[in-house]
Amino acid sequence: MLSLEQKEVHVSQLKHGMFVSRLDVPWERTHFPLQGILIRSESDIEQIAAYCNFVIVDEARSCKPARIDSPMGKAQSRATACNAKPAWQRRHCVEKYPIRATVREEVHLSHSLLSTMERQIYLICEHTLRCKRANIEQLVDSSSEVVESVIRNPDALAWLCRVRASRRPIYMHTIRLAVWGTIAGRQLGLNRFSLNHMCTALLMTGIGKSSVSDKALAGYSPTKPSLEYRQHLQETLYQLEQLRFYSDDITDTVAHYCERIDGSGYPNQVTGSEIPFLAQICGLVETYELLINPYHCTRAISPANAVVYLNKAKNQQFDASLVEEFIKAIGIYPTGTVVELSSGELGVIVSQDSKKRLRASVVPVLSAQGDILKNYRLLDLSYASGRDEDQTMAIRRGVPSSVVPRGILEETHSWLFDRRSDRTRACR
Repeated sequence: MLSLEQKEVHVSQLKHGMFVSRLDVPWERTHFPLQGILIRSESDIEQIAAYCNFVIVDEARSCKPARIDSPMGKAQSRATACNAKPAWQRRHCVEKYPIRATVREEVHLSHSLLSTMERQIYLICEHTLRCKRANIEQLVDSSSEVVESVIRNPDALAWLCRVRASRRPIYMHTIRLAVWGTIAGRQLGLNRFSLNHMCTALLMTGIGKSSVSDKALAGYSPTKPSLEYRQHLQETLYQLEQLRFYSDDITDTVAHYCERIDGSGYPNQVTGSEIPFLAQICGLVETYELLINPYHCTRAISPANAVVYLNKAKNQQFDASLVEEFIKAIGIYPTGTVVELSSGELGVIVSQDSKKRLRASVVPVLSAQGDILKNYRLLDLSYASGRDEDQTMAIRRGVPSSVVPRGILEETHSWLFDRRSDRTRACR
């Protein structure tokens, strides 16, 4: 029985200042404190949505919006928020990038970029393994193209990375790292120089990883990487020296991206702020990527569960404020995520609202019974307040990407962007 000051609301109706006293799942299944949750940011709402659909809001314990109604109150609130920002955010996150292209436009512009980069990474890895001279400058130029594409529209490359087939997982893994890093950096507000720096550093990590055996890659653990896997870092640094890659800043980022703030990283167990800021982001990006797209696909977990893992790693492996901003930037259902809808169907997110992460465009690909859908349709998921749940399609939960065959995603891509498949004609 609910009291007069308690009411049940859908997670889409949550707002800043609300106090969530109960969930529709047991508290022990979440990472939240038992005493409840005070909504302070959009990230809090997204994290709650990862666990449940409905919550109980205690109005008596919620913050009163009237406290910031007056101009003076608003000014004080802004000043307090500014001072509350961590030092790294005030120093590095200063840019704002508007969307300048549609997903369709950017997909066509950047479609060949992934093929070019995969070929470049392949040649660098093969040449270094055979002690031949490799042209690393071409890959540096490609990183600039990645940055510009993500700045124009971050959804395009994220989608292409999801549907792209690869000759060997390590090549697309490296490219996905660069794309994720750039998307996160864009949302965090890094300038172009820092975005290029981070994108290039993440691309370089593939040089050493290409020499690691498939067995060591398949057995990778984010908490206890094997000695053989750890050796990829020294191999990368050695090869960069042999290739006469003389960017000390980027090399320094690569040298530290496997370190963790609690000293549990490698190779030198560096702690806290001694780890360069961009290296901290790179380490966070790689951890997230290897949770949702591990070297062995059967170990993949959903992005929502990856968010839970990162939350547990706060102030241990990663700075808590950086984790929160990263989750806010990526969202719990980033582009390319496979989700279960309220209808029971499985769909793939093809774009999202950067300001409201609980809104997205989704293409259902599997029915509730697991059958391949014959006709595609693009759904714009909008959580309209005051509407019944059966009137509005909603995301129920995220699922591992391995549940959907890659061939289906490639057909979906063709239907969305090429308009040449038979399914396209059938849907018209």
